[in-house]
Amino acid sequence: MYRGSCSCQAIQYEIEHIDEFEADDETLTQTDTSKLRTAVEKERLVIDCAPSALAELHQANGETHHVCNVCGSVICIEVSPNKVLLDVTFSGHDALAEPHRQFIL
Repeated sequence: MYRGSCSCQAIQYEIEHIDEFEADDETLTQTDTSKLRTAVEKERLVIDCAPSALAELHQANGETHHVCNVCGSVICIEVSPNKVLLDVTFSGHDALAEPHRQFIL
């Protein structure tokens, strides 16, 4: 599970899975938070917030920036009609993995 939020926590968002082609080593930031910048399909992004908390800013270059109305943080950048660019952090898997056993009795 990959998650992120705005600075004031009014907007929470998540992506269930990132493919190996979406996770590029060059996109890892050099901060202590281990954020990963990635581009994913728009329909895979789940946003949890009040409808009034999310705003759109249309740029001259054709991009749409989705921002928090409360703190002004950029949530994601819509770079094409079906792709968004956003920062996420890995927060663990939803399902527990099968236990690994070295010996079978």
